[in-house]
Amino acid sequence: MSNKLVTQESETKNNSISVCDLLKNNTVKIIRKCETQTPIYVQLYSNYYDEYLHSLEEIFGTCYISEKNFFDNLGIDEQTLIATDKFWKDFTETTISNIDIYTNFRKTQFEGMVRCMKTFNDFVQMGMDQYAKMLSQFNSQKNTNS
Repeated sequence: MSNKLVTQESETKNNSISVCDLLKNNTVKIIRKCETQTPIYVQLYSNYYDEYLHSLEEIFGTCYISEKNFFDNLGIDEQTLIATDKFWKDFTETTISNIDIYTNFRKTQFEGMVRCMKTFNDFVQMGMDQYAKMLSQFNSQKNTNS
């Protein structure tokens, strides 16, 4: 027996609100409100993170301008610069690849967590259905004995 059926039966039997209705309805309102806030929090975090990355970019841009003249005047060997450039390009590609790997790992992890939560919800629903049947049988036996 689903939660909707139990609620509908209790409301049709005595047109009054039970303690269970009060708790369930108000809890559902709070949960729904939390759900509606999720996109806002994601957007706020995204905006903050974009600004953080922009700040890092600005720092490196400012350093570039300040340090370019300094390093250009050091007279570093061209072969050393070419080797250093190759190193940093390889490092950058490895870092980007690792970011992609980590993102895919987290995506898979969250998909697994969602599947686990759905399985848990199914298990809880089966338990709640059994609980509702028990309460219904108890009430029918109580009414029969009265």
